[in-house]
Amino acid sequence: MSKKLVSLSALFFAAFVMFTATSCGDDCKFEQKDFVGSYLATEDCSASNASSYNVTITAGASETDVKITNVWGLFGNAVNATIDCETITISRQEPDNDKFFVEGSGIIEKNDGNITINLTYTVTDETDASNILTDNCTSTVYAKL
Repeated sequence: MSKKLVSLSALFFAAFVMFTATSCGDDCKFEQKDFVGSYLATEDCSASNASSYNVTITAGASETDVKITNVWGLFGNAVNATIDCETITISRQEPDNDKFFVEGSGIIEKNDGNITINLTYTVTDETDASNILTDNCTSTVYAKL
């Protein structure tokens, strides 16, 4: 009889752990609207000079899509990105159809009401397939204006 009681207690405990673990998994602190806005970008890249410029993030077609204009200070067309809570991801793409590709990721943070996005991305110049050039832009910080 005591084995059944122990087994039943273990089953209830396992069910409790599973329920509480799954119920707390969706505590996203950020939504698409938190990413949307105008920003001052300050970046440091491996193959280009450090620079500052303005970018704009607008809402995309779904609640997990955003568009970033003026990435790298040079892309004329918007770069498409996806968001998942505090994470932003730029899948490999060629925004201007000129053999310059971009991809990367980052996170959004909120401190004392100020929103910043720390983004790391790579731009590859593939105009010459035998000599692909890469510019790694790390520690890029977008501070919301």
